[in-house]
Amino acid sequence: MTGPGSDDDLRRFAARADAEEAVRRIGQEAWLRLRTEESGHLGGLLVDLAERSDPVTLSLTTGMRRSGRIEALGSDLVALRLAGGELCLLSRGAITAIRLPPGGPALVGDRPVGDAVDRLDLRSALDRLVAEQPTVRVTVDGSPDPVPGTLARLGVDLLMVACPDGSTVHIPFTAVVEVHLTDG
Repeated sequence: MTGPGSDDDLRRFAARADAEEAVRRIGQEAWLRLRTEESGHLGGLLVDLAERSDPVTLSLTTGMRRSGRIEALGSDLVALRLAGGELCLLSRGAITAIRLPPGGPALVGDRPVGDAVDRLDLRSALDRLVAEQPTVRVTVDGSPDPVPGTLARLGVDLLMVACPDGSTVHIPFTAVVEVHLTDG
């Protein structure tokens, strides 16, 4: 038996069911997005940024900022190619914030990091460069003034910079914030 209002009742019932399904779907999407964000980590975010070659600005413990594109990653290292072409080897532990450009993708770093990242570190990266004796500016924790000179030698846990005045500065790797490779 159908009455004059049964079509209206059926439409209201269907509309309510559609609305409830839409609310459930929105809630589920929000929950999944939250879970993804909660599983994000620094290593995964850095890998995402390096693969995409997106521009980033990294804030450092010294208060300085460096802007460029991530070129390589290591267990304790982020190699950042600056807009002018220079390379900065940054201590991962010295990064205090990562700023992405406006309108970019919403990356959260929710994926595992491969073994390749763990094999490279600051010491091994500098070991590849030391034979060329590049001109560097080394910024250390607790000092805003970089040590300028030539990367002269590496020890087990320190690097040595030959300064223009003839002196040599020995810097423990644990104190390095940035090794800025310059053009001379």
